[in-house]
Amino acid sequence: MKQIIKITLVGLFFAFSLISCGEKLSGKDVSFDSSRKKVEAKLNNKEKEKLEKALRVTLSEAMWLKMNEAEKYTGESINHISMGLVDGKSYSAMLDLADDILQKQQERKIAHLQNEIDSLQKYKTEFELVKKELAVFQLEPVELDLEDFFGEPVPRIIVSMKYVGKQPLKGSQGFSYVLKKRSTQAIISNEQSVYGESDSVLQPGESRVNTIVFSQEKEDYPKLWEFANYPVKGINLANYDLELLVTTQSIKYNDKEIVLPKDSIELVNENLKKLKDEIIVLKKETISLDDLELT
Repeated sequence: MKQIIKITLVGLFFAFSLISCGEKLSGKDVSFDSSRKKVEAKLNNKEKEKLEKALRVTLSEAMWLKMNEAEKYTGESINHISMGLVDGKSYSAMLDLADDILQKQQERKIAHLQNEIDSLQKYKTEFELVKKELAVFQLEPVELDLEDFFGEPVPRIIVSMKYVGKQPLKGSQGFSYVLKKRSTQAIISNEQSVYGESDSVLQPGESRVNTIVFSQEKEDYPKLWEFANYPVKGINLANYDLELLVTTQSIKYNDKEIVLPKDSIELVNENLKKLKDEIIVLKKETISLDDLELT
């Protein structure tokens, strides 16, 4: 089924009607009304409606020209531009003009979407390069310990990110630590930490260590308090309905800072797919005056 496109006039309205093969529209304000009256008398209602569509398409093109080729049309109103497009056109010529405009508009839509795809693809490539540059830290097995908090033992999760690069790393590094309840994905803790200064040096094999104090009630996670000995190394948090996500957010060295974009690569891929699907639909779609609906 062809798509029905509603076209409306914005700000301006052409009360144009149909013209016979022998008559032509005048693009001059003083003579347009009279030329319209001459041509509309000889045409039926269906033909008048078709020409009205063609004239509205022409008006939409005039609007586009005014916005996108402003220098060329400096000092000209949208109405004047549109009048210039229709001047001297017969009924059949107007239909041809409108079809050409519709084709151009379709091509511009496709080109615009392709530009968006190219831009997003470039962003994705840069995103993946940043992720690769940041992938020099490896999450070590998690430890669980207890610490005294006003006389009460409270679990703490010890997280180590091991530097697996081959060269000493001079500068600071930033990480995010998100602890979730696995069954509901509810966030229990969301922390960010930055380690090191501009002159700090991290050797291969060394780690950045963070401690997450477990703030939940004991009755909700009683097993974390029930180990015979602490610290507990290599604890599998999934067994306790917990999930830990650690992300290297930034690395700063030699006056250069690599920062992970806030977007997710999944969202980028989703948007790329959406744009590509839109282009496929547009390329298959043929638009003509018959597809348009007057409102």
